[in-house]
Amino acid sequence: MEIVILVSLLSLYCDFTDAECLVISPARLVVKYGDPASSNCSSDTPVQMGWEATQGGTDLTDKEVKSLNWRVDSVTDWNIKPTCYTEGGQCLKQLNITVYKLPDSVSISYRTYPDPMVEKHHYQLQCLVQNIAPIERLRVTFYKVNTTGEQTELDTQQKSKDNIKTPENGAYTLDFTPSRDDDRAQLWCSAMLDLGPEGPQPPPVMESDRLNITVLYKPLITMSPGCFSMRITEGDTLSLNCSANGNPAPSYGWLLPQSAPAPNTTEERSVVTITNIAKSHSGEYTCIARNPPGNSTCTVNVEVTVDYLPIIAGLAAAAVVILLVVSCFIYSSYYKHTRMGHYQLKDRLPRRHKNKQVVHHNGMDQSFM
Repeated sequence: MEIVILVSLLSLYCDFTDAECLVISPARLVVKYGDPASSNCSSDTPVQMGWEATQGGTDLTDKEVKSLNWRVDSVTDWNIKPTCYTEGGQCLKQLNITVYKLPDSVSISYRTYPDPMVEKHHYQLQCLVQNIAPIERLRVTFYKVNTTGEQTELDTQQKSKDNIKTPENGAYTLDFTPSRDDDRAQLWCSAMLDLGPEGPQPPPVMESDRLNITVLYKPLITMSPGCFSMRITEGDTLSLNCSANGNPAPSYGWLLPQSAPAPNTTEERSVVTITNIAKSHSGEYTCIARNPPGNSTCTVNVEVTVDYLPIIAGLAAAAVVILLVVSCFIYSSYYKHTRMGHYQLKDRLPRRHKNKQVVHHNGMDQSFM
């Protein structure tokens, strides 16, 4: 038990004296491969000190000093570990140094070329970062920008801290499932070497070239007036306009009631137009848009109704005409019966006076009072 306590006290003493006897400034260096580097080792009291390093190392000083500088014109050792020490190794301080290298290139590609992409299918992208150190401080981000310029961050990845100091190649993959909105979008990746506050600010970033993508997708129909039931009055004009957004451009077909006329189909749309529509044209009108990724349908249930108001108005007008004719006939018949049926000729001769005498004179009748 006493031995354990003694060892613990000795360890605390050594840590305390080590912290007090030597101070390295700066305590941490981030140096680009091939660049110069330097750091200073100092002590509160004069001591003999030296630097042990694969580059820039120095032996113990001949006399006691309070500081000793370590300097290298070009750091070319990835595992360099400069250590300041005093006579007899009583105090040791190691400089925390990170040697880094920016990547030679950053590229994005398909792991399996899709030729071209199809919506809702799964693909794998790869971002390759070549010859970078230390790879554990590398962060790779995948991006997408659509045709409107909207940028989206898809994923960010970082290798595990495997403490590899020398340059490595890093391959980062992304599972990507495109949608129709991704057609003609761009994909790329960026590599950022984040070396902390002692490293270059802002952290250096290298981007890949942009990958232009084409996405095939099945048609999406837009129907005017719409995919639903509609009513139309007999004698009016029916117009159904079927168009679809698809890649590649879709072809069109129709399923119509048997009595309906053939539609007018073009490369961009398909139109059904029926003038003076009849009751027999009622039924389902189904537009079909097709391309290699698939097909879509849109059905309009057309009901042709009869407008009875004009018929009623016509019947009413006919009834009025008939009534007038009958009235005229009745009136005419009544007039003849009352005015002509009781007519007497004697009522039309002149009346003679009771005392009137008729005298024949020279062959002529003459009347005298």
